[in-house]
Amino acid sequence: MSLLTLRERLSPPVVLAAAVPDPAPLKAPDALVHFLNRTSFGIRQGDFVKANLIGIDAFTEQQLRPESLDDSLLEAAIALNLKSIAMTGTELMQAYPSAENKDIVVLSELRLATLLRQLYSQRQLKEVMVDFWTNHFSVDHPASQTLRYAKTLDDLAIRQNAMGKFSDLLYGNAKSAAMQFYLDNYVNVKSAPQENYSRELMELHTLGVDGGYTEADVKEVARAFTGWGFTRANLHFYFNPRNHDINAKTVFGVKLAANRGIEDGEDVLKMLAEHPSTAKFIATKLVKRFVSDAPPANLIEQVANSFLRSGGDIKTMLRTIFASVEFKASADLKIKRPIEFIVGALRVTEATLTGSTYGRALNTRFEQLGQLFCAWPAPNGYPDSTGYWINTTAWLSRWNYAFALAEGTLDAGIRLNAAALVGPSKSAEALVDSMAERILRRSLSVADRATLIATAANGAANDRLIAVELLSTRANEVLALMLSSRYFTYR
Repeated sequence: MSLLTLRERLSPPVVLAAAVPDPAPLKAPDALVHFLNRTSFGIRQGDFVKANLIGIDAFTEQQLRPESLDDSLLEAAIALNLKSIAMTGTELMQAYPSAENKDIVVLSELRLATLLRQLYSQRQLKEVMVDFWTNHFSVDHPASQTLRYAKTLDDLAIRQNAMGKFSDLLYGNAKSAAMQFYLDNYVNVKSAPQENYSRELMELHTLGVDGGYTEADVKEVARAFTGWGFTRANLHFYFNPRNHDINAKTVFGVKLAANRGIEDGEDVLKMLAEHPSTAKFIATKLVKRFVSDAPPANLIEQVANSFLRSGGDIKTMLRTIFASVEFKASADLKIKRPIEFIVGALRVTEATLTGSTYGRALNTRFEQLGQLFCAWPAPNGYPDSTGYWINTTAWLSRWNYAFALAEGTLDAGIRLNAAALVGPSKSAEALVDSMAERILRRSLSVADRATLIATAANGAANDRLIAVELLSTRANEVLALMLSSRYFTYR
């Protein structure tokens, strides 16, 4: 069915538990579906079958130990097709000199590699955490000369340490060319201390704006990081002692002796990584990500205590969250942000990606919905709250994406598995129930189920749907409506 015909047939759009004021609550998904929704980019059939087979506890532990899951085929495909991803800093700078179009190639390949991992990795929780920390240590790349540097942050800080220790994330971030350049610390010298990185390090990366630091601390921390930078030839961290302020410093009331070097900055990072305000700040963001836009104070305290007891171990904090009554009772308290909505729709439909243009097509949708990788213009990262992402314009953009995916008009290289969507269905009722199980993994209200059955039947009796050749068309219509609904918008 053509785009025009499908849009006309369902125009005005059929509303399923739509974005109306104070909508009636939906029946909560079961515990396993809830866990998978929060810890993945969408529930693929294989993951659902596996989790059901081994049980939620065993599946959780596997996800918390991503090294136990084999992603070698995916990584081999990425390395084969996206040449810059496997390059060292030296190789990157040699292969891609400063010409703007070559810089863009590097960032484009990093974006595509990130998308493919979110789509196909078995290590879904790790990919969720990579996204979380990439957003926490947010770096924008508006200038062409910075585009190559993005990979240093992904390699050295985020991807290696996303499930490890917060201190390792912090150190890797501080020494990455991307962050050094983005927040101007590479020009932080003793003769002219640069406070940009110092301020954001405390406000956005560790303590939080109300974490107890002062303007004097900002200035002293900036002095501690004088001389830190990177070499353009290989994007490696470099400390230049000639540019370092060797005078004594006082940070958070702690005296840093004179005549030291790189130890000043490293000691500051250690103090920040172990600070109770950092524990609370990180705990708050994690609980907000996995539980609720209004994170419960009691759970924040528990996670912050886990941070302090474990030395900032990320797995320990996640275990505390997943075991909590607040997490288990938080269904429908979070919505999919654009990246989760777009990728999630591809995962649940088992979409196949081929050719060379699907990445650009999907990046266009990320831009339209407002969440393109490495493109948030401020260092505070993309918001993680319903109020920012859900409004009339956003609903329309999501609706348009859902219909374009269902209609096959996103890109010639993006195709759905129509047979998997239809399954053994022979009637409108069977089609709707089968697709609700496959796409939404939760019960429909009586009214919404009836609406979808009527749409699928298109005037035919429910037990004698339509000719077999029209099943995929009806499935696409039902799919578009399900993806446009509040059922799918929640995560």
